[in-house]
Parts: sequence; C-alpha cells; structure tokens
Amino acid sequence: MEVDTNLSPDDIIFYSVLYSSVTVLFGMAVLSKFLTNEFRFGFRSVLSLVVLFLGEPLCQFLVKGPWGLTCFAVGCLFIYSILPASHLPVGNKAVLITGCDTGFGHALVKKLDSIGMRVFAGCLVKDGPGAIKLKNKCSERVTFLQLDLTNNKEVELAVEYIQQQVSTEGLWGLVNNAGVWYCSELEMTSEKLMRRVMDVNLFGAVRITKACLPMIRASKGRIINVSSLLGRVTLEGNGAYSMSKHALVAYTDTLRQEMRKWGVQVALIEPTGFYTGNMQEHVIRSRKEEVWDTLDEATKDTYGREYLDQICSHIIDGTPRFSRDLTPVIRCMRSSLLSKRPRERYPCGAGAELLITLYPLLPVWLADKLMAAISLIPRNITPASLQS
Repeated sequence: MEVDTNLSPDDIIFYSVLYSSVTVLFGMAVLSKFLTNEFRFGFRSVLSLVVLFLGEPLCQFLVKGPWGLTCFAVGCLFIYSILPASHLPVGNKAVLITGCDTGFGHALVKKLDSIGMRVFAGCLVKDGPGAIKLKNKCSERVTFLQLDLTNNKEVELAVEYIQQQVSTEGLWGLVNNAGVWYCSELEMTSEKLMRRVMDVNLFGAVRITKACLPMIRASKGRIINVSSLLGRVTLEGNGAYSMSKHALVAYTDTLRQEMRKWGVQVALIEPTGFYTGNMQEHVIRSRKEEVWDTLDEATKDTYGREYLDQICSHIIDGTPRFSRDLTPVIRCMRSSLLSKRPRERYPCGAGAELLITLYPLLPVWLADKLMAAISLIPRNITPASLQS
C-alpha cells in the first residue's frame, strides 16, 4: 500500500492537533510516573524524552499522515509500558532486612519505616552503634533482631520470632543485604577468609531465604538479593567478593524461575561503588590485618607486608570518590518491594547499566584493560619478590 505524502493544509492542521494531543497525554502520563514513583533520571527516562521530542517531528514530517501518527502513538505506548508501575499500598506489609548495622540496610530501614512498613532489622550486633542509631531515629514499627547469618541458631530464633509476629499474614519481603568485603588478591586470600566471604555473601542469603520461604509464599511476597556490579564483571583484588556475588546472581536467577509458580517475585539489586560500612577506614585496616594474619609464610615472603599496606592506603585515599548518597540504591530497593510490576534486575549507580551492557560484548583483552583502568590496585607497586 502506498502512503500518501501529499497533505492539504487542512490535513496538516488536523494531524498537528492529533500529534499535540498524543504528546500532551504521553507527557502527563510520564510526569505522573515521575511524581508517584520517585523515578530517577536514567536510561528509560532519557528514552521517553527522546520519543517525546524527536519522535513527533520525525513521524510528522518524514512518515506523515495516519501512518506517522500511528507510529508515534505506538512508540509512546511502548515507552510508557516499560516505565515503572505504580506502587502497592503499604498496608500491614512486613519486611526482614539483613545487615542493618550500616550502609544500604541501615538506610533502607529508615526509608521503609518512614512510609509505614513493619520492619524486622537484622543486625550483626543487636545492641551495637548502628542499631542504637536506628532505634533513635525510627518508630516502634521497627523490631531489631540479633542476626549473624553464619550462625544457624540465630537464624532459627529470628525466623521463629518473625513467624509469631506475622502469623498467617506471612512475610511480605526479605532483603538479603548483609555482605562482607576484603580487598585482597586471590593468592593472598586464605581459604579461611574465602570461606567467610562465601558464607556471609552467598550461603547466608541461601540460609535465611530457605528459612523464610514458607512465610513469603503465604503472602505471595518478594525476595530481594543485593548483589553488586562485581557480580557481573571482575576486578582484580576483589576475587573472593566477586566470586560470591557471581554465585548470588546465579542463585537469584534460578530462584526467580522456581518461585514464579508460587506467585513470589525475586529481584536483584546491583549497585556500583558506594561508601558503606565496608569502606570505612577502620574496617579496611582491620580486614587488612585479617588478610595478613591468615597468610602462610611463603605467601608473605612472595608479596611482602609493604605491598599489602600500599594497597590498603590506596583504597583509603580513594574512598572520597565513592558516593555517600545511597538514594539511588534505596529507591531501587523500595521499587523492588512495592512496585506492581517489579523489574528482575536493578543496576544502580553511575554508569551501572552501561557497564553491565557493554562488558560482555567486549573482547576479553579490551574488557581486561577497561577493568584495569578502574582497578583498586595501584599500578606503581609490585610484590616483594618482583622488586629488583
């Protein structure tokens, strides 16, 4: 069928009015999404603006007529369909969050409490400084639990307590946020520390998830696993952490498929580098000592104490570049818990979506060069055995 591109002045005015009507409706719909969902400026918002400001003139003047109007309207509908859905009412929904002493978990407790949710805040030290800060800032809706995910007894007691509190309503959400990080090359990471990282970051999440699943199935709720950009890309000096997060990604993807039949939705949060408890200077120095103390003598001789000290100092000096504003991650967590149409994955932080998309497409040599450019290991230091 041939498209008639010769429009009369009356037709041009008529279609201009229709284009304007579609533009106004689409613009109002997008604005509504921004206002009601705390939608941050990202890839999908840029795409909606491109369609709005470039799609209309391209369709109106290049395609023209009813076909141009149809293309523009369909494009607007498609973009609208991928924007975040509205949120569910909070009601009496209850959420368990692990790792609330500092960082993302600490900030999420305050956010969910502020919107009226019931929160069970699992802390490594229930009466520690982090928990005390939260108690002073939160309402009585927040219950603090002693929860070391590597301790089966503490997991059992926490789950029993939550079950008594939520009764038949079930647990709406579980946010597996607790995690531990060591900056250490793989050869310098002892088996003891490797097992600790895997036990907290992977098996801890598996342990608490399995214990909570009956309650989550009862509410047809949500499971949110907090991974990292390093769960999809690799960075030297972060081997143990990256291994645990890669495994957590696989666990999440499998669980998402298996829970679909129960009406339980599973999502993955993938932050870039943020300043959290793991990045505090005293924590970095303490974990450096753990790394050194667990090394065998041969490895100590190979790398030398000075090499490890320089890595630690470089990381501490670089912490100002990590954002202290955790809002992008907290927005994603809130959306994954309450959106009527949650996403399966939430990359968050500067450049997260671009890097996750680009990295698998690059040749290995180029991907390695890219990651070396952002490495936490300084280029100007060498292990003791390589020094002349």
